[in-house]
Amino acid sequence: MTGNTAFDNKVSLLRTVEQLCYQVAHFLLRNERDAAAASEEALLALARNPRFLIAEEAERGQIAKKAAMASAIQRVRAEGMPQMQKELTSHAAKGM
Repeated sequence: MTGNTAFDNKVSLLRTVEQLCYQVAHFLLRNERDAAAASEEALLALARNPRFLIAEEAERGQIAKKAAMASAIQRVRAEGMPQMQKELTSHAAKGM
């Protein structure tokens, strides 16, 4: 039963940052489809990140924000959107 408990705890932690990941991705990408995909990628990355799972709440938020930004930037690069890539680099450099 500890397996389910660990899984449930991981899911609970991810749910606390789900909206944050989407908001960050949407702010950067400016469309729902790409923001949803980027936030999903960020959440999957967070689920595999042991630091996220043991961090305090404030640090988890920062880790989640960085993961969402990285996923959004990766999505722009994969889609080949050069103008958006320049804008994202500018936003990321400012730390949002």
